[in-house]
Amino acid sequence: MKIDPGLKQVTLPPSVENRPAQPQANKHADTEQTDVSLSQRAVELKQLETRLAAIPVVDRARVDSIKEAIASGQYTINPENIAEGLIDSVKEMLHVAR
Repeated sequence: MKIDPGLKQVTLPPSVENRPAQPQANKHADTEQTDVSLSQRAVELKQLETRLAAIPVVDRARVDSIKEAIASGQYTINPENIAEGLIDSVKEMLHVAR
Protein backbone atom coordinates (compact mmCIF):
# COMPACT_ATOMS: atom_id res chain seq x y z
CA MET A 1 0.00 0.00 0.00
CA LYS A 2 1.47 3.32 -1.00
CA ILE A 3 0.66 6.61 0.67
CA ASP A 4 0.88 9.84 -1.24
CA PRO A 5 1.28 12.66 1.29
CA GLY A 6 0.20 15.23 -1.30
CA LEU A 7 -3.32 13.86 -1.69
CA LYS A 8 -6.14 14.18 0.80
CA GLN A 9 -8.09 11.06 1.68
CA VAL A 10 -11.58 10.92 0.22
CA THR A 11 -14.31 8.90 1.87
CA LEU A 12 -16.72 7.45 -0.64
CA PRO A 13 -20.35 6.75 0.19
CA PRO A 14 -21.24 3.06 0.54
CA SER A 15 -23.35 3.23 -2.62
CA VAL A 16 -20.18 3.49 -4.73
CA GLU A 17 -19.43 -0.21 -4.21
CA ASN A 18 -22.00 -1.26 -6.77
CA ARG A 19 -22.10 1.67 -9.10
CA PRO A 20 -24.90 1.26 -11.64
CA ALA A 21 -24.55 2.56 -15.14
CA GLN A 22 -25.99 6.05 -15.15
CA PRO A 23 -27.80 6.96 -18.34
CA GLN A 24 -27.26 10.50 -19.50
CA ALA A 25 -30.34 12.66 -19.22
CA ASN A 26 -31.40 14.45 -22.37
CA LYS A 27 -30.27 17.95 -21.44
CA HIS A 28 -31.67 19.59 -24.56
CA ALA A 29 -35.09 17.96 -24.75
CA ASP A 30 -36.74 21.10 -26.05
CA THR A 31 -34.26 21.68 -28.90
CA GLU A 32 -34.58 20.38 -32.42
CA GLN A 33 -33.41 16.77 -32.92
CA THR A 34 -31.08 15.87 -35.79
CA ASP A 35 -30.07 12.46 -37.10
CA VAL A 36 -26.59 11.40 -36.10
CA SER A 37 -24.90 8.15 -36.98
CA LEU A 38 -22.05 6.81 -34.93
CA SER A 39 -19.33 4.59 -36.26
CA GLN A 40 -19.37 0.94 -35.28
CA ARG A 41 -16.32 1.58 -33.11
CA ALA A 42 -18.09 4.38 -31.24
CA VAL A 43 -21.08 2.11 -30.63
CA GLU A 44 -18.78 -0.63 -29.30
CA LEU A 45 -16.98 1.84 -27.04
CA LYS A 46 -20.29 3.07 -25.64
CA GLN A 47 -21.34 -0.53 -24.91
CA LEU A 48 -18.02 -1.22 -23.18
CA GLU A 49 -18.38 1.96 -21.15
CA THR A 50 -21.83 0.86 -19.98
CA ARG A 51 -20.56 -2.62 -19.07
CA LEU A 52 -17.56 -1.21 -17.17
CA ALA A 53 -19.77 1.17 -15.21
CA ALA A 54 -21.82 -1.81 -13.98
CA ILE A 55 -18.77 -3.62 -12.52
CA PRO A 56 -18.62 -3.21 -8.75
CA VAL A 57 -15.70 -1.22 -7.36
CA VAL A 58 -15.27 -3.67 -4.47
CA ASP A 59 -15.30 -7.44 -4.90
CA ARG A 60 -17.70 -8.27 -2.06
CA ALA A 61 -17.12 -12.03 -2.37
CA ARG A 62 -13.36 -11.56 -1.97
CA VAL A 63 -13.78 -9.23 1.01
CA ASP A 64 -16.17 -11.66 2.67
CA SER A 65 -13.83 -14.62 2.12
CA ILE A 66 -10.91 -12.71 3.66
CA LYS A 67 -13.06 -11.69 6.64
CA GLU A 68 -14.07 -15.31 7.15
CA ALA A 69 -10.45 -16.50 6.94
CA ILE A 70 -9.38 -13.89 9.52
CA ALA A 71 -12.24 -14.82 11.86
CA SER A 72 -11.41 -18.53 11.64
CA GLY A 73 -7.68 -17.95 12.10
CA GLN A 74 -6.79 -19.33 8.67
CA TYR A 75 -5.54 -16.07 7.15
CA THR A 76 -1.76 -16.06 6.99
CA ILE A 77 0.30 -12.92 6.93
CA ASN A 78 3.71 -12.80 5.27
CA PRO A 79 5.71 -10.18 7.19
CA GLU A 80 8.49 -10.21 4.58
CA ASN A 81 6.06 -9.10 1.86
CA ILE A 82 4.67 -6.36 4.09
CA ALA A 83 8.14 -5.11 4.99
CA GLU A 84 9.23 -5.15 1.36
CA GLY A 85 6.14 -3.20 0.32
CA LEU A 86 6.72 -0.60 3.03
CA ILE A 87 10.35 -0.18 2.02
CA ASP A 88 9.39 0.19 -1.64
CA SER A 89 6.81 2.84 -0.69
CA VAL A 90 9.35 4.83 1.31
CA LYS A 91 11.89 4.62 -1.51
CA GLU A 92 9.30 5.90 -3.96
CA MET A 93 8.28 8.76 -1.65
CA LEU A 94 11.91 9.76 -1.17
CA HIS A 95 12.50 9.66 -4.91
CA VAL A 96 9.41 11.77 -5.63
CA ALA A 97 10.31 14.30 -2.91
CA ARG A 98 13.60 15.20 -4.61
